Amino acid sequence: MAKQISAFFTAAVKNKKLRTAVLCVAFALVFFGCSGFVVSQAADIKRLKNQQAAYDEQLAEQEAENDRLEEILDSEDRDAYIEQKAREKGYVKSGEIVFYDVSGSGN
Repeated sequence: MAKQISAFFTAAVKNKKLRTAVLCVAFALVFFGCSGFVVSQAADIKRLKNQQAAYDEQLAEQEAENDRLEEILDSEDRDAYIEQKAREKGYVKSGEIVFYDVSGSGN
């Protein structure tokens, strides 16, 4: 097989038409290979730009939430807010008695 390939390239060097054909095929392979690479890179760039836009949106939402929380912490009713959040998580003050409605009436 290697001898056949070597013979083909030796003939291609001697024959101008064959040499031109081999160069055209090689050029076409390189061109289409590079074209495929460029298309692949363009798709990756588009995907990454979409991902960046989603992250930018998420960042903006988080910064807005941080600003809202900073306003609450800087306000006068900070302690009431902290107490409300603690109660939502089930915390109680020491010495406080908690009653639970187990009747299921929803009132």
